Amino acid sequence: MGKRNTMNDFYDHKLTPQKIAVIIGLVTDALQVQSILVDANQRVEIVLEGHLSKKSEMDRMMDDLSDMKFGEVMDAFMKRK
Repeated sequence: MGKRNTMNDFYDHKLTPQKIAVIIGLVTDALQVQSILVDANQRVEIVLEGHLSKKSEMDRMMDDLSDMKFGEVMDAFMKRK
């Protein structure tokens, strides 16, 4: 039987603020994948594109989340439908 995922699994992955910003940017469509490149050595490069010229949904979300602790943000994200 497989191991059940828990919130502790998220804390073990060492998510940095940069990684969290990319995840939120992708989920909110503030960032779009422009291209995925794989070279002969299996090195992967993902090019993301977004616009900073106007306040995006991601900016508004980050403003709302800026005072929350990481665990609270992850709990809110996991409960979102």
